[in-house]
Amino acid sequence: MAGSDRRALVKEGAGAERTVRELRNQILQGRLLPGEQIRQEEIAEQLRISRVPVREALGILTSEGLLTHRRHQGYFVTKRSPEELAQIGLMLVLLEEELARTIVWPAEEFLNELRSLNEEMARLVDEPEWADMVPINHDFHLRIFGLSPLNLVLDEVRRLWLMLDVFIAINYATRERRRQTVAQHERIIKALAARSRARLLKSMRDHRDATGIGAQAGMMHRST
Repeated sequence: MAGSDRRALVKEGAGAERTVRELRNQILQGRLLPGEQIRQEEIAEQLRISRVPVREALGILTSEGLLTHRRHQGYFVTKRSPEELAQIGLMLVLLEEELARTIVWPAEEFLNELRSLNEEMARLVDEPEWADMVPINHDFHLRIFGLSPLNLVLDEVRRLWLMLDVFIAINYATRERRRQTVAQHERIIKALAARSRARLLKSMRDHRDATGIGAQAGMMHRST
């Protein structure tokens, strides 16, 4: 491959990464609303890049569940009904409980990694561009769930979390809720350090209920 071709690929890759980040932030912060159409030419013009990396970015965000592709229509910000959110919440409650019950207690080095992630989130609490808290939050929880040997269950939880990104971001809209999240993470870390299964399960339930996911799952249970 010629040097110019390699440079073009690198440039397109960087453009796609920047587009993913920009669109994700716009969606998570509510600047792009559920159901709104994403127009490739407008994004390319806004970011001053070609449509090739924009198309790549749209494909990535679609695989993450933030966008929905409709044939012959284009890409739209994913919109979920209350019933769909309740079903996702119900599945997460059931699967996360099982993962938490089966995790292997981590070493101190692992706990320090969790503390570092939570410190990153704490630094973003008061920042205007706080949306980076969402992927860090993913990393925090999925690392903990990764301590369980139930790999197939973990894969499903990972997929469901991607569907809830917008919902989680809405929950982070207030500074107070962002601070509360960091504090709840600290309690989860302390439960892991104490190797207390009961404390871990309670701290995770409290954290989940604070997002509204647990409540939605409960409504789903009561309606069946």
